[in-house]
Amino acid sequence: MALLDPNLGVARLGIHDKPTVVSMAVIASGLAILLHEGLGHGVTAWLRGDTVTELTSNHLSSLHPDHWVEAGGSIVNLIVGLGSLAAMRALSRHPNARYFLWLLAALNLLPAAGYLMLSGIFGFGDWYEVIRDLPRQLPIRMVMTLVGAAAYMLFMRWLGITLRPYVPEPRDYNVVSRLPYYAAGIFSCLAGAFDPLGIKLLLISTIPAAFGGSSGLLWGDSMVPKTSTEPTLRVHRQPAWWIFAILFGVPYIWFLGRGIHFHT
Repeated sequence: MALLDPNLGVARLGIHDKPTVVSMAVIASGLAILLHEGLGHGVTAWLRGDTVTELTSNHLSSLHPDHWVEAGGSIVNLIVGLGSLAAMRALSRHPNARYFLWLLAALNLLPAAGYLMLSGIFGFGDWYEVIRDLPRQLPIRMVMTLVGAAAYMLFMRWLGITLRPYVPEPRDYNVVSRLPYYAAGIFSCLAGAFDPLGIKLLLISTIPAAFGGSSGLLWGDSMVPKTSTEPTLRVHRQPAWWIFAILFGVPYIWFLGRGIHFHT
């Protein structure tokens, strides 16, 4: 429905379709985790000659610790996130597909930078395992923290610029950024609640990762430019996304949440 914008005096596109936004968030969140755990950690472990024993939505277990395996998850997220942002340029006439790529970019890039910063500050996580055996831990962790924080802010600025066509008014940011943040976080926690390692992993890993890594989506409205040369875009109602979210999300929670075990 077209609404009258009192500030511009012209017809304004109606609000974004919330069920479609939530469905996209579920799919993008699950894909980002699969890329991190399955492709990043799992395939790297296989290429390194390691033996994978278990894959869940929270972790990948293998027989032999490996620095490259630990780094692989974030590296894959970084590559996919940057590729998604670059691919958005070709989808100006497909606002739903373009917005999905934006979500996929956000849910890959922000946790990737957040992991680096988290490992530097608190001394645990993927990137801490990468540097565990290196000398001069303190200066290395300080560099990791600074690089992670700088990358996070850079990604937030880039995400804000590319989201601008979907935010013709400040209130629209609630639907296209804050709503998918909560939807993705809840979805990740639902899957994590079934993890065979139990409630402890849910509390110390799943919840902080789900709501901490992408927390920039809550305050990123400050990164959205005030003006834009692009026309306003709208996430319109598209039930195909709802159906795919169910077909993807339910098996994801049931199978990957509980874990896939591999014979050694």
